[in-house]
Amino acid sequence: MAENPSEPRGASEEADTPAQKPPSSRQPAGGPPGPSTDSGKLMDLYLEESGQVQQNLIEIAGMDVERDHHQEALLAQGKASKPETFYSDLIYTLTHLRYEEQEARVLWVNLLTHKYDLSYRLGRNVGVRVAALDYFKNVIGVLDDVKIIDASAYIETAQLALTDGLTGVFNHRYFQDRLLRDINRIKEEGGTLSLLMMDMDHFKTYNDVNGHIAGDVALKEVAALLRRHLKKEDLVARYGGEEFAVILWGLDRYPAHTVAERIRSVVEETRFPNEKVLPGGRLTVSIGLAECPADAEDRGDLISAADRGLYIAKRTGRNRVEMAPPDQRRERRGRFARHIAYRVGGAAGTAPPQEALTLNLSTGGVCLLAASGALAVGQLVEVQLAAPAEDKALPGHVVWQVPRPHEQCQVGVKFVNLSAEDARWIETLMGH
Repeated sequence: MAENPSEPRGASEEADTPAQKPPSSRQPAGGPPGPSTDSGKLMDLYLEESGQVQQNLIEIAGMDVERDHHQEALLAQGKASKPETFYSDLIYTLTHLRYEEQEARVLWVNLLTHKYDLSYRLGRNVGVRVAALDYFKNVIGVLDDVKIIDASAYIETAQLALTDGLTGVFNHRYFQDRLLRDINRIKEEGGTLSLLMMDMDHFKTYNDVNGHIAGDVALKEVAALLRRHLKKEDLVARYGGEEFAVILWGLDRYPAHTVAERIRSVVEETRFPNEKVLPGGRLTVSIGLAECPADAEDRGDLISAADRGLYIAKRTGRNRVEMAPPDQRRERRGRFARHIAYRVGGAAGTAPPQEALTLNLSTGGVCLLAASGALAVGQLVEVQLAAPAEDKALPGHVVWQVPRPHEQCQVGVKFVNLSAEDARWIETLMGH
């Protein structure tokens, strides 16, 4: 009998090969295509290529082809791009059954062993797909009504499952899965991402006056604008209704704020049919921004943080970008009402000291009341919480602000490079 192309030793070694870690730089990570005048076709091509890559990975990992250096590199790249779902995705592509990664890895080893047994008995390589059909239907009995379809038809079905039918961007379900994977990647390897939650202002009015067809056209146009003005590694998804979500991999809140502001401006400058019926005569968007891990290290908490920023943007006039205010549950915060001094630009700044009233304090930052326009998001400041004689000033960044009556503004300052000694000193102040 001819030597079988599938060997149990190879199957075991395949599943035990450690996944390489993906690079930490901003490289394509499964997001939609970059700028194009025909972004819909590019999205179709991207999804088709993604599906074909997955089919090729099945053949390589299943040892249905003779491996060379190129195929070994493709396999290593596939593992590196999604180390937490690699085997789970292989099983899902074959069977449309979803397993946790650890269980999927064991199933893959068992599947390749079953493939070896079948191939040995029949005297030929039966292929991993035939072996999967027999293993999952007849051996462990988790498949009932089986239908065989061509790979191209599967890719088309997968495309429909990933994308929003109206706008062509990724759908809510894929966004949730991708955000979870990206957050887990940050926990394991470090790095950062920013999440934008975006809502079209007064969209119900626009829909009611102009009709649902015009509303659908506006949604499509906003989705196309997002895809044209974001990078390939950034993910754009329709969160629901007139709300979109954007994942900016590798960006903290400050460059992400610049990106969000650019998007807001582009939408405002774009002409939409009969937008004059809206307040201000323009169709605009409001955007909330949150950063992982600074604002949250959990998927639900991060979305809630970005939603808090979106709520502030809506409440303070719409057509604006707002960073998430701090979640007070993340750190002990005490009421701290005191007149203090601050200097814009930190210790290296040349601006004269200004006065403000603090509202509350924590080891993470301080909330204060300042003159409207005196501080802007992203500015570096140096806050002097105690009397000048103590010579104790703490550097920080302005991370959010909310206008208040009487030409005042409530401002959140996040401390940076806080030493353990400074943290203990703040806790002493909070105890007073």
